[in-house]
Amino acid sequence: MRRRPQALTDAREAPARQEPKKATRVLVEHHEVLRDLMRKLTETPRSEPGRRRALADELFDELWMHERIEEEIFYPAVRDITPAIAAAWSEHRQLSDQLAALTCAGPHTERFDRELGVLRDVLRSHAHLDEEQRMFPEIERFADEELLVDLGDRLQARLRRLRSSRRVRTLLRLQRALLRRTARWAAP
Repeated sequence: MRRRPQALTDAREAPARQEPKKATRVLVEHHEVLRDLMRKLTETPRSEPGRRRALADELFDELWMHERIEEEIFYPAVRDITPAIAAAWSEHRQLSDQLAALTCAGPHTERFDRELGVLRDVLRSHAHLDEEQRMFPEIERFADEELLVDLGDRLQARLRRLRSSRRVRTLLRLQRALLRRTARWAAP
């Protein structure tokens, strides 16, 4: 039986109800989860391909869930507040494509390291530079605080549901397997 990575286990077994937070705070905290996974993955040597694969899988899952909560809840609610939403949607496509490239690469290869470096740069640009430094301050300046707290509650609840869903875990496992299988078929 396969064990769940510890960080994912900790996240999924967190208390069911959390204190109210603004949506921007919820998203920054989830960006921290993504950055921490990226750091762990970057620091794990090629000589530990199993750990690298598990961390990459966890990053895949968390980034997929992050995109869902932003695209389903946050972006539609704030699209009239900032024009940066259009660029953020586009950056999600870039993140998804780069994550797929990383998933297709063998965790013990130089290609994996290159794809990881590109993913790290794209994630940093999207999460830190574009959202945290530009978009979120603008949203906090012009959005109603009650709206931001309500969105924060909705984001947290949706993230909890996604993390605890067996259906979602199965879907993500199948997506990763399909990407890896496709990469093997396409290899010369």
